[in-house]
Amino acid sequence: MDTYVLVDFDGTITKEDTCYAMVKAFAKDGWQEIEKDWEEGKITTEECALETFKLMDMDEEKLKSLLLTMEIDLYFKDFMEFCKDRGYKVIIASDGYDFNIRTVLDKYNIDIEYFSNKLDFRDGKIVASFNTSDDCDKCGSCKLDILKKYKNKNTRIIYIGDGYSDICISKYADLLFAKGVLLKYCEDNGIPFVPFEDFKDIIEYLEKSDKLF
Repeated sequence: MDTYVLVDFDGTITKEDTCYAMVKAFAKDGWQEIEKDWEEGKITTEECALETFKLMDMDEEKLKSLLLTMEIDLYFKDFMEFCKDRGYKVIIASDGYDFNIRTVLDKYNIDIEYFSNKLDFRDGKIVASFNTSDDCDKCGSCKLDILKKYKNKNTRIIYIGDGYSDICISKYADLLFAKGVLLKYCEDNGIPFVPFEDFKDIIEYLEKSDKLF
């Protein structure tokens, strides 16, 4: 049976949420109310992003300079090696942006498949595009749609996440690792999960759980 590991990017692989970091760095006041509406489910990820971009003074070079200060989990590369040794396929499932993911991964010389929203700069303007689900437009890049690409009777899915965009996918994973907002949601809704602080915790759990996979 094949094992796929779907991993959130912002706040899970990275120590800091890159999307939140760029908003704090480049957006004028007013973004806090937009963010609150998104957290409460009043607006979609796409609506939140497009409204926030209107408040941002940001170009490609400014964003890249910020992203190059971002750090990843100290044990993520070890986790990648662990999965390679086990034959697990690791894929990033992000509701963030490809520009951010590429920049950070390139900094650390990491080559990994990913699904995300798209961010580009054209004629001095921020251009974003999203991969919303046909069934639900809450997230910009639907992680449940990503899971469905790999989930069948011959596969097992491990999911690792920390935030709001991980909630929909949480009950469909065969094994779920959670922290932050996702952990609280799972506790409140009776969804089985394994808590973690960093990827070392995940490696140690999986080393003891061979019988599960």
